[in-house]
Amino acid sequence: MHKVGRFDPADLAPHPIYVGHAEGLSWAPFVEHSDETVHAAYGAMELASDGETALISHAFEKALFVTGGELEVNRDGHIYRLSEGDFILVPTGIEHALRNRAPGAARWVEASAPQPKAPGGWQDTWFAGPAQWTQQAAPPDLRDPRIRMMGHYDPLQHPPASRVASDLHGFSLRMLMDANFGANHFNMFVVGFPDGGLCNHHDHPFEEAYFILDGAVDITFDGEDYTLETGDYAWTGVGAQHAFFPKEGKPVRWLEIQAPQPPAEGGARWMSQWDYMNTVLKF
Repeated sequence: MHKVGRFDPADLAPHPIYVGHAEGLSWAPFVEHSDETVHAAYGAMELASDGETALISHAFEKALFVTGGELEVNRDGHIYRLSEGDFILVPTGIEHALRNRAPGAARWVEASAPQPKAPGGWQDTWFAGPAQWTQQAAPPDLRDPRIRMMGHYDPLQHPPASRVASDLHGFSLRMLMDANFGANHFNMFVVGFPDGGLCNHHDHPFEEAYFILDGAVDITFDGEDYTLETGDYAWTGVGAQHAFFPKEGKPVRWLEIQAPQPPAEGGARWMSQWDYMNTVLKF
C-alpha cells in the first residue's frame, strides 16, 4: 500500500486523454489508476514552447503547482501567466485551456480528484475546440480580492518550525489548497523540516502523495526504509503505516496532497499513542 519512485524527464510522454486535443503536452504519472491508489492522480506535466491545449472540462477538480517555466492558463475566460511557485485550482466542470509562449518548456505538478478514469473507460473529460485567448496573459495580482483559487508559494516565506507533539516536531506547513481555498476533494500543501525533527509512525483514513522539492529525508513505509531526495515522489494508501526522520543539518521540503480531505477528528493515528494500550494498560 505504498509506492516510491523518482521523476525522470525522460519518462515524459504524450498524455493519452489529450491526444488530438493538445500540442506539446506530456506527462509522467507518479500515481494513478494503474496503481493501488483509488482517490487521486498525481504526477508531473510539461508543455513545450509554443504548445497549447484545446478548451477542456473535467468531471473532477485538479490543482497545478508550477515548478519551472511560464504557463498561461485560460480558466473560465480569465487569462493568467503563471511562473515557478504559482498554483491554481480548476474546479469540477470549469472550462480551461493551457498554452506556453515562453522560449522554454513549462513544467508543473498536477493533482486530480476524484481519480480520473482510465482511457477507454467512463468519459470524464471533454474538449470544446480551440480556446479564445482574447487578452494578454499577465501574472495574477494576488492582492485583488476578485482573484480566487490561485496563489503563490515563496520558500523564503515558509512558516517557522514548531513542535506539535512528541510524535511530530521540527516541522512547518504552508497550506496551499483546502476547503477554505475552494477545493472539495483534496488538500495540497508544502511541508518543511528545516533542521531535523520527527514525524513518527502513523496512518490515515485517506491517501497521501509526496514530491520532494529540495533536500532529503529518511522514511519508513510499511516497515520498509527509503531515502527520498529532490525529484523523488512517494505515495501511501489508506492505512499504510509511515514515518519521516529528517536529519539535523539537512533541510527538506516536499509538496503533498491528501485525498479525500481529512475528517474533522481522527485524521492521524499515532502508533506510539495507541501502543500505550498494550505496553501500559495491558489490554
